[in-house]
Amino acid sequence: MKFKDIKYTRPDFEKVLSDLDKYMEEAKNSKTSEEYFDALKNIEDISCQFSQDYTIAYVRNSIDTRDEFYEKEVEAFNEVLPRFSQLDNKLKNIRLDSPFRNEYEERFGKNITKKDQLQKDIFKPEIMEDKVKESKLSVEYQKLMGTAEIEFDGKKLNLSKMVPYKQSEDREVRKAASEATSKWFDERKDQFDNIYDQLVKIRHEIATKLGFKSYLDVAYREFGRTDWNREDAKNYREQILKYIVPLTRKFYEEQKERIGVDQLKYYDLGLEFLSGNPTPKGDEEKLVKEAQKMYKELSSETDEFFSAMIDNEMMHLSSTDGKAPGGYMTSLDVIGLPFIFANFNGTAHDVDVLTHEAGHAFQGYVTRNVHPVENRGACMEIMETHSMSMEFFTHPWMEAFFGEDTEKYYYNHVVGALKFLPYGASIDEFQEWVYDNPTVTPEERNAKFREIEKKYSPHIDYADNHYMESGRRWQAQMHVYQSPFYYLDYTIAQINAFQFFVLDMENHEEAWSKYLELCKLGGSLGTKEIIKHVGLKNPFKAETFEYIVPKLEAYLESLDNNKIK
Repeated sequence: MKFKDIKYTRPDFEKVLSDLDKYMEEAKNSKTSEEYFDALKNIEDISCQFSQDYTIAYVRNSIDTRDEFYEKEVEAFNEVLPRFSQLDNKLKNIRLDSPFRNEYEERFGKNITKKDQLQKDIFKPEIMEDKVKESKLSVEYQKLMGTAEIEFDGKKLNLSKMVPYKQSEDREVRKAASEATSKWFDERKDQFDNIYDQLVKIRHEIATKLGFKSYLDVAYREFGRTDWNREDAKNYREQILKYIVPLTRKFYEEQKERIGVDQLKYYDLGLEFLSGNPTPKGDEEKLVKEAQKMYKELSSETDEFFSAMIDNEMMHLSSTDGKAPGGYMTSLDVIGLPFIFANFNGTAHDVDVLTHEAGHAFQGYVTRNVHPVENRGACMEIMETHSMSMEFFTHPWMEAFFGEDTEKYYYNHVVGALKFLPYGASIDEFQEWVYDNPTVTPEERNAKFREIEKKYSPHIDYADNHYMESGRRWQAQMHVYQSPFYYLDYTIAQINAFQFFVLDMENHEEAWSKYLELCKLGGSLGTKEIIKHVGLKNPFKAETFEYIVPKLEAYLESLDNNKIK
């Protein structure tokens, strides 16, 4: 079924809630394991239909944030979601207390009940109103970003369409584009500050009502981090400071020389090569056609998956007016297909996001029939490993996308991923501080971010841009508003993906086999468990960085310097 043809009807929320509660009572009072598992299956079926209905509304609202109908539908879901969270909490306690728990764990593994144990204390009826307020603020932020219009080059452009100008070979164009974008944010800085200030206070109130000192404790539980904690995160960030920051400083010095500037300013960072950044050779239609050929050749599994995505039109890729920024993958649990949302803008990021979100979607497709549904998806750092690793598995096909720019793409992809790690760490450290100090002012928050940013990204010179120098770069980062503490997951996944990249260059069959196993395992194991199970090194440990960094440096040195200018 094509996505555009899927009929949407708002569910009868009260009936859905009533039916779920009825089957939960049946599960709770089951006399036999057969009754117990039947009740759980009924709960899953109802939940999947509800989830699919919400996903359809959310995607259509993302495609056009100006569409009042789907905006109101998303608002309606957000109003009622806390009541579903209450029932979800009830289900966790039923699974934990069930006399059939051992049989459940024998069938489906122990990771679901481990997460139940971790998450059973992060819901109380007292927080339902707070969760509704939180959702509304999140939607407000998305709409603010999605409806951005910046007058530039005689046009009105959204944030995504400004990116190519920031990568222009003409320094004055880069500077003007960067300043125009900053000006748009600066004119709305009070709105961005106010939305975030409210979110922090609401989330702290939620944590307090649940009996926690910091919202970080709630977020870690929500993400199901069963086998790593804030100490692991702190140690991990220290490895980035030790091994990655010095390496990236060298890359920035090389970039400065390559693009011929005396001092590298913030508006220069988008241009890697004086001859221009690598760009995909073709429009959306051509890129998708090449991607279909690529996935057909990569494996039979990816061929089947991507053909289904095209046949059912489960992608919306190009940037359009009113479209929410960013990219994501989501799943339609009843139909059994994923959906890819992106914002193509003519830069190399178009290919990155296509392979990245296709990695997510492929894993979702592979596990679409897994029961129970909780075992389809893993912790986010593993889910991001699926996507980031796919970016590297597709390297051998990049010439079809980039032509004469292929070597530049290879360099840019690896160096860009390494440069990303310190930024990701700075976002995480900033959020830790914010939620450990929830009563500070927006000004104090911004000053703290700039302090942290200087530690991880000492190369950044904001020149006379007061908005950026005041420490507001983070306001363009959707995750800070909508998914607190998610961002470090990308960096952890990047370390895992680098391992797959190194192994793929040495032994493709072994690397792909491990990757496919990782995808199929879904959420049946915790993060450290699943990494060990497929034979990867622990991303939190120094020796993993010591293993990866020299191999990546050797790869970069192997590239043709004559084509990287």
